[in-house]
Amino acid sequence: MPRADYVTCKSCDRSVEECGPLSHQRLCADCAIFLVAENAAGIALKQGPAYQRWRLGMVARVLPRELVAELFNAGAFAEPRDAA
Repeated sequence: MPRADYVTCKSCDRSVEECGPLSHQRLCADCAIFLVAENAAGIALKQGPAYQRWRLGMVARVLPRELVAELFNAGAFAEPRDAA
């Protein structure tokens, strides 16, 4: 359901007059669709912030919270660096 009190998209900075109604997350339809596609591609390709959030969530589902925090702080969920 669109919000009438938002006036610009937080992603592309276009006004409501240019892009139409905005979502509760202050995104226009074009930006919302783009972000969903970008996140889906990141998870499918196993790279990017969406994949890292998904991976952390899967681990957090089966391990105790303290162990997940320790692993996260140790860099276990960081993206691998390319060997150049």
